[in-house]
Amino acid sequence: MVTSVPATGQGDCWPFQQLWPVTVMLRPLKNWIRNTSRNLGYDIVPLRDVKDRDFAIHLGQLFRFLQIDCVLDVGANVGQYRDFLREKVGYAGLIVSFEPVSRNVAVLEQRKQNDPKWEIVGHALGRSRGTLPINVMKSDQFSSFLSPDNSAIPTFNGLNEASHTENVAVYRLDELLPELQRRHGFRNVYLKLDTQGFDLEVLGGATAALPGILALQSEASIINIYEGMPGYMDTIRYLNACGFDISGLYPISRDPGMRLIEFDCVMINRNVAQRDAARLTA
Repeated sequence: MVTSVPATGQGDCWPFQQLWPVTVMLRPLKNWIRNTSRNLGYDIVPLRDVKDRDFAIHLGQLFRFLQIDCVLDVGANVGQYRDFLREKVGYAGLIVSFEPVSRNVAVLEQRKQNDPKWEIVGHALGRSRGTLPINVMKSDQFSSFLSPDNSAIPTFNGLNEASHTENVAVYRLDELLPELQRRHGFRNVYLKLDTQGFDLEVLGGATAALPGILALQSEASIINIYEGMPGYMDTIRYLNACGFDISGLYPISRDPGMRLIEFDCVMINRNVAQRDAARLTA
């Protein structure tokens, strides 16, 4: 809840010291309202959290169902997905974050000091091992190996534009996963992909790993914002062929005309789903 405070004539708002008693007084009331609503079977969610609430609930249920003990966070940026898992989903297990952009790696390395179950891998994943130039965009959440194409979404001009390029190391997940498993001892893996149009390339380097991955999510594009990026049907068809079925679809962004630009597609390993469904109904 936001409390409006009148100006004092000595600045734009009251000093923090004057706001503090109001905040302290409101806290018991907020707690009482929240606890009362929960006792009645309802939950009060701040407006800023509504967008991610259903997604977080679904992942929490999925992680418990599959007993997920490792999340591979591919395309970590500065750790937003880690924060979502810890704060919204309630996941406390191992997270391995892959991020190639050097300034983001520096941020991640600093942030992980307070989280002993968070490992940072400072390079990219792809179809084959090598080195590739990555476009670091002005808004670096858009950074991609692909070239931007804002013709369909002009509002991304000035954001999805390259500020510079970096040459980064690229590895196959098939190369790295066995060593990660030996080092950490995890068994049940969830794969999160957010590589700005490069997800299918990452999956192309994970053909041996995919049968052992219990579930995954891929950022699927409806309106392409990079040249040559796969569309959402390409992504879903590819993952269906790899043995994964849709578990949930969650919008990420819309354009000013309310068209959906992209969504997170959560998919579960078909063999695992059928096996566990049979066990639960036996």
